[in-house]
Amino acid sequence: MNRVSGRTLAEGLKKLRHTLYHQGYNITTESWQGASEPPVFLEILHADLVAPMYTNASRATAELGASQPWADVHFEERTGGIPLNPPPSHTMWLKDTGKYLSKNQEAFSHSYPERMWAPSMDGIRFKTGNLGDAVNLLKKDPTTRQCYVPMWFPEDIIAANQGERVPCSFGWHFMERGGQLHCSYHMRSCDVVRHLHNDLYFANRLTQWMIDKSGLSAKVGYLHFSSTSLHCFENDRYALSKLIGEK
Repeated sequence: MNRVSGRTLAEGLKKLRHTLYHQGYNITTESWQGASEPPVFLEILHADLVAPMYTNASRATAELGASQPWADVHFEERTGGIPLNPPPSHTMWLKDTGKYLSKNQEAFSHSYPERMWAPSMDGIRFKTGNLGDAVNLLKKDPTTRQCYVPMWFPEDIIAANQGERVPCSFGWHFMERGGQLHCSYHMRSCDVVRHLHNDLYFANRLTQWMIDKSGLSAKVGYLHFSSTSLHCFENDRYALSKLIGEK
């Protein structure tokens, strides 16, 4: 277990990057993002971070280095109540949008707003829910252990078999204890150079958003982040060294 803690999320982020730089190994997978000739990755397994979240979005942006203005625009899409796919902000982030669209060239295989606000449909026993239902659960039962917002859906194992892109995030678990709302955020895969700073920022912002929308008398607490594969492209090793201050 590559476990670190931090006095701040930014300190924890730097420690995870440092761990990858010094302990990572090179690996080439059979495929990546649907491509049959993936690049070489620098990787560690079972990365784990616990650190207190920021109470101020501006400070979170500054210390984590969130990619603004895109990060705030996209956060509003994630929490706006509309299952957007593609979300309009993708043009601010992706250069080669076309190669990420599904074969029908109308939408991505998934999007975060689409998953977070998925329309209710029949499940095996009950109707499916979305982010709004998670807010309602916190309103009804503030100390519940059941407030989980999934990003990974059962259909994704089929999409993976078909070579489609699938979510990197599994989901977010929220739990209120001692006047603080804590968040556990688990990912199957995360890039520490290109994405992790934004993923931590989004989790922090979402926790505060959950407090605001549910009316909890609470402050943000600790974020527990984990990723089964924490990595970057091997040719990003130099950029990684600069991020952690290596000479």
